[in-house]
Amino acid sequence: MKNLIFIFLLLGTGVSAQESPTIKELLNHVVGGTWSSTNSTNEGKPEDYKLFFMSFKNWADDSSVTGSIFGVQNNGDTIQLIEVWNFIDRSKGNLFYVQRTTWGWYGTGTISRYEEKHLDIQFKITTPEGQQFYTRDLHYIDSKHKMRAITFHKATEDEEWKEASRSEWTRIIKQ
Repeated sequence: MKNLIFIFLLLGTGVSAQESPTIKELLNHVVGGTWSSTNSTNEGKPEDYKLFFMSFKNWADDSSVTGSIFGVQNNGDTIQLIEVWNFIDRSKGNLFYVQRTTWGWYGTGTISRYEEKHLDIQFKITTPEGQQFYTRDLHYIDSKHKMRAITFHKATEDEEWKEASRSEWTRIIKQ
C-alpha cells in the first residue's frame, strides 16, 4: 500500500523534449484535469486498489500547487489517500514538498530537476508511531498528458535506494 501512495505528482506544462522547463513550469505540469494510473500489482482482493487518480490546482498563485491522490478499490470504494502541497523555495531554487496521508503519515522534502526536464522528488516519511523512512520518486514527463514514475524506498538516510514500484499516468480529463 505504501508503494502506491508515493506514486505521485508534478511536472512541467506541456514541455517539449527540446526545451528545458523552468522550475515553475515543472511545478505546474499536473495542474488542470484528472490523472489516472492502473495498479499493475492488483491481486484482485476487494481491498486492493485497481486504479489511482489525482488532481491538482494552484493555491495562492502559480508558485504553489495543492492536490489529492485517490485510490479506487476492487470493491468499488474510492478513498482519498494523500493530500499534497508543493511550492517554490526561491532561496534554494527548488520545490518544497509536503504530504499527509489519511492514515496519519506525513512527509516533507524537496523536488528538483532530473535530467533537466524531469523531476526528482525526495522526502522523509514519519508515521504516527514515529517510524521514519525515505522515498524517492523520479517523474518522467513524456508529454503534456503522459508521465511515468519510478518509486524507490530506503529505511535510513545512508542506505542505497531500492526500487519499489513503477507507474504510468495519463491525464484523462483535460482542462
